Amino acid sequence: QESPTPPTPRDSEASIHTLRIMASKMFKIGTHSGTFHCDEALACYMLKLLPDYKDAEIVRTRDQKILDELPILVDVGGVYDPPTYRYDHHQRGFTEVFGHGFTTKLSSAGLVYKHFGKQIISVVSGLSDPKAIDTLYLKIYQGFIQAIDGIDNGVPAYACEGPMNYRISTDLSSRVKYLNPAWNEEAVDVDERFAKAVEMTGSELVQCIERYAKTWLPARILVEKAIEERQKHHKYKANHRQRHL
Repeated sequence: QESPTPPTPRDSEASIHTLRIMASKMFKIGTHSGTFHCDEALACYMLKLLPDYKDAEIVRTRDQKILDELPILVDVGGVYDPPTYRYDHHQRGFTEVFGHGFTTKLSSAGLVYKHFGKQIISVVSGLSDPKAIDTLYLKIYQGFIQAIDGIDNGVPAYACEGPMNYRISTDLSSRVKYLNPAWNEEAVDVDERFAKAVEMTGSELVQCIERYAKTWLPARILVEKAIEERQKHHKYKANHRQRHL
């Protein structure tokens, strides 16, 4: 049997070039260029919390040829397909919701949270207990992510009729909107503004996760234990009375 031909310098260079191309694709997150919103800014931040994407470059473009080459897309591309890491919600016929009793249509933030939220909670909080993570997963969607989904999709917070008494313009989605260049601003680096939006949305999510994990969850556990002990006590008293009848 003949020995394999040793690689030539040209073969080695080609292999290195191929690996570089693979690496450059691997560490990129695609989203749309132009005016940005809270949902894709937060979606990008959430992905970058994960080990596979922590060093990822965010590519902002609407060039479909470039987008097709990227390993993961959020809020762009017109496709929702988790197996191929496509997380857009703008396409006709999109009706995905979080489930678990929640009926608000998802934005790109909700889509990323639905599929990666438990891992994100574990990374931020340091928790590994599945029950605790499952509890926080639902609570954080209810208390943080759902509002971003609703605002981005135009879902009203209240189903009542009549004029609003006041408008809320200090919510996270509004503050991200204000980072977009005004019509009369010139020489603005939109990508730099988007980077600020990513950091702002992400820091508030991390704050929310830490607050729920460090204060709300321990309080919930104490209440659950108290209820359990009370039920045990009542059961003991009931059994005790029956024995003396």
